[in-house]
Amino acid sequence: MIELTKVERENKVYVNDKAIILDKESITPSELLELAGFSSLVYDCYFAQNDEERTIEGEKQTKVKKKKKTTTHKPLDKNKKINIETGMRFNAVLKQ
Repeated sequence: MIELTKVERENKVYVNDKAIILDKESITPSELLELAGFSSLVYDCYFAQNDEERTIEGEKQTKVKKKKKTTTHKPLDKNKKINIETGMRFNAVLKQ
């Protein structure tokens, strides 16, 4: 007899090139930083510059092309959920 089991969806994302496997479809930047071993009290979370357009609970976070001149990147809101897709890349940067 074959036993069938439920297959959970896994999403692999990267924080500073460290692979993190998530079994959920959304997560806050604070939770993501903690899973990657970074304190959310000391680090801010950003989308990697070369990442594609992403949706954060209905808002669009657009990528900035390298050809554009000086553009200020804002850290992700630490308590706002991010809709996760496999392959997404994030940067953990020390707060200033």
